[in-house]
Amino acid sequence: MTFSRNTFTKVAATAAALASAVILVGCGSDDTRDAASVSTSTSGTIVTDTSTDLGSIVIGWGEQHSGSEITTPKPEDVTARCTGHSDELAVDIAAPHGRKIHANHGSQILTTENTDQDLPAADIDTTNQFLEVLQSVDWSETDQLDIAATIDAPADWKPTHSGRVQLSIHIDCR
Repeated sequence: MTFSRNTFTKVAATAAALASAVILVGCGSDDTRDAASVSTSTSGTIVTDTSTDLGSIVIGWGEQHSGSEITTPKPEDVTARCTGHSDELAVDIAAPHGRKIHANHGSQILTTENTDQDLPAADIDTTNQFLEVLQSVDWSETDQLDIAATIDAPADWKPTHSGRVQLSIHIDCR
């Protein structure tokens, strides 16, 4: 069977286009998506010194309820991006006043920062030092993250107040 030069060029161009499409699909399939929902923590744990925050999303550090310390944003004011599924799940949370949190499945260590206050990204360990079974970061539900934590702020944040980080939020990535 004989192919003309024109037929060969068309076949080669089609093969190149298909290869490019396969490469683009492979590179773009990182499975990042918006969370299905953002809500209050399901743990029922009070993370601040006051029980008035129970049933609220709580994100902040310090002692006062203000934009620069502790906030209780509405679910629609918080965005969460989920990457991967199950044991490979990672969640990036962005809240008002420059607050950002990153979590990786199974880990009790969260990376947090505050761009509005020039607080650099730092890891905070929420591991309970006295009773390992009590976990502040709960990954027990598939493709869901529940945080109910009160921990010391990173040392390089140089707190002018108590320096405690309070986090209470539930992210559904299903």
